[in-house]
Formats: sequence, C-alpha cells, structure tokens
Amino acid sequence: MPQLARQSIGEGIDFLSIPNHQFKTGLLTISLHVPLQKETAAQNAILPQLLTRTCRAYPDMTALNERLAQLYGARLFDNVSRLGENQVLSIGILFLDDRYALDDTSVSDQCAKLLCDLLFDPALEDGKFRAADVEREKRVLTEVIQSELVDKRTYSKNRCEQIMCEGEAYGVSRYGTVEQVASLTADEITEAWKDALENAYVSVSALGDSQTDSLVQQMKEAFSKWNRKKPQHRMPQVVPAPSEPKEVAERLPVQQAKLVLGFRIGIAEPDDQVMAARVMTALFGGTPTSKLFLNVREKLSLCYYCSSRYDRHKGVLLVESGIERPNKEKAQSEILRQLEDLKQGKFTDEELESTILSVQNSFRTVSDSQFGLGNWYESQLFDRMFQSPEEAAEAAGRVARDQVIAAAKAVTLDTVYLLEGEEAKA
Repeated sequence: MPQLARQSIGEGIDFLSIPNHQFKTGLLTISLHVPLQKETAAQNAILPQLLTRTCRAYPDMTALNERLAQLYGARLFDNVSRLGENQVLSIGILFLDDRYALDDTSVSDQCAKLLCDLLFDPALEDGKFRAADVEREKRVLTEVIQSELVDKRTYSKNRCEQIMCEGEAYGVSRYGTVEQVASLTADEITEAWKDALENAYVSVSALGDSQTDSLVQQMKEAFSKWNRKKPQHRMPQVVPAPSEPKEVAERLPVQQAKLVLGFRIGIAEPDDQVMAARVMTALFGGTPTSKLFLNVREKLSLCYYCSSRYDRHKGVLLVESGIERPNKEKAQSEILRQLEDLKQGKFTDEELESTILSVQNSFRTVSDSQFGLGNWYESQLFDRMFQSPEEAAEAAGRVARDQVIAAAKAVTLDTVYLLEGEEAKA
C-alpha cells in the first residue's frame, strides 16, 4: 500500500496524501491555519459556515444540494478547531470513492472543483458576503457558542483554560464571544476571508483510494491566483506554572458543582517524552482503570466523574470533575494525592501494562473512522514526524516505568477553578 506523502504545492501550502483502501468514500479537506487572536476569532470562525452554504456557481442551498446529489450524495462539512495556539478553519467534502463510480467518472476531481468554487468564488454582492447570508450564519455561530455555555462541563473546562492562560492565545475561544459575533459586519468577514487566503498556512488532505495528482494540480492552480505571502505559523508557548496556584470560584444556577484543576507540564511537541506524558495522563485519569476513576470516583465517591486530558502541543493537563460542593476540598486533595503517588512511582506494573494496552487500543481505533483518521494526521502537521496509529501504538508500548514517573514529576498545579451553585455561601 502507498505511504503517506506530504508535498509543498505553493507558498505555505502543504498537500497531505493519506492512502486508505478501507473505506468506500474519499475525504478531501482544506484547512486554513491562522493565529488565534481575541480580535479576529469571531470573524474567522464564521467563515467555514459561510463558505459551505453557497457560492457563485450555486447561489442558494437548493442549487448546492442538487449538485451534491449529482455527485452520488457527496456531503460537505465545516469545522473550527484549535491546534496549539492557532485557529484552524476547515471545509471539506466526503464523496464516493472513484473506484465505485459509473462510467469511470472521477468523483474526486468534481468534488475538488466544487470545494474550490466554495472557497475561492463565494456568492458575493458588491464585492462582499451577502447580508442575508451573514445574518443567518451569525445566528448559527451564536447558537454554537451558547451551546457551550449551557453545557456546564464544557463551560468549566473553557473557563479554567481562559483563567490559566490569560494573556496567551491558548486562552482565547476558537469561536469568539456572543458579543463579537453580534457586531460582525459583511465587510469585516470579507476582509478576514481574503486575509486567510493570502496569509494562512494551508493544509490540504486527501484520504482514500483516489489518484491525487489531479487533485494536487487543481489546488495548485486555485491558490496560484492569490497573492500568497509566507505564513507565520504560531508555535505554542510552553509556560511554567506560577509559584502559587490561582484559585477562582464562580457561581451559576447549577445543581452539580464542577471542579477543574489546570496543570502545566513542561513536556510538549517536539519533546521526545510526549508519548510518556500521554501514557502518564491515561494512568492518572484517562481510562476506566485510572487512579482518578478507581480511587476518587469509585472508592471514595467524591465525584460523579473525574478524568484527565493532556494537550501535547501546549503542555497543559486538565483534570475535570463533577462534585457535590461540600466535597470540594476533599476531592481536590485526593486528586493531588493521586498525582503525588504517580510521582513517587506508587503504581504496579500491572496497572501500567493495563494503561498501555488501553492507550494502544485508543490509537488503533482511530482508523475505524475516516474523519478520525483525517484528524489524526492533521494534528501531527507540526510534530517531529508523522506516526500512523499503529506506529503510535508501538511507541506507547515502549514507554518505561521511569519515563512515566519523570513525566508525572513534570506536572505542576497552575489553576483551581470551581463552578458552584448560586446558593453556595462564600
């Protein structure tokens, strides 16, 4: 089977070919990587939505949907994500693989053309996005932001990151705020679109069994019409924790209090100990047999849920838990005690082996989903090297006990965030 290939097809534009015979569909994605900034987050975040609804060739959603139906029911998607301290604006198309099309039709070529029409030739009016389209997508983006405010687990995680990383790009919401979205104008969004096409680092990924040569050529030609400048990709700041952790408590009408502990860990890409940190995080609170799950949740019943997550690009580790407010001090103390046990090597070889098997399984199951596999490789664009899920699983299997202990010792508490009910007493 052909191997993954990465090639430069223009100034700051990489084409990632990910051969895969497993699926009957192909996946083509164009991602614009721009610095995540408070001032521009909202106007950038609305772009993928706008760009996947209409274009000049298909000026309304009815015409666009008819075209997708002609392409064997191809499906458009858009996404706004964060990679390190960059905002990633993605549009893509899922389509029937060429080998299943009738009359030797190249579905991939036609879908690539449609994606280029959407990105480079949108439906403009007087040189800017149409007012009705802008207002519609502002409502959609506002609902997305509000959904994160309603989901108090997500809200608490975001607030802890914002407080911990105040003044850093990592602390900025990838969607902007409701107020920023409300004030957006067609002129601002149009300028943001032009700026992204000229200045963003661009990754184009093609996953499936289609021939990529013609796709590469289409993308080259489409981007060549723009005055591309050398993009400035922002590498994440790996910041040490303060000498004294920050403690912030907020009150909202919630039944279940949320406790989020934010830690700094001085291990981030391209550090060669990143895999050890991933295994350590899983042993700490990333699996059903982890220290936090078995002890803080099951044995001591101090929380409804308790888990850890690690951002290997930023060197940030979060522990999220849902608690009864009176259990706050006990839960926090026990979470920190479990971390201290890891630092002192108080875990069995069987626990480590079980964790490694779980991590390996989570890597291998990435290949079960086309979107999961695409995201897997996109997330490695700025790593030391690309690893397949199987290669990552093998690397996890080589992590030694002393490496896990060393990774745990690199973890320092930075921020304690508590979301409690409004009836809580100060």
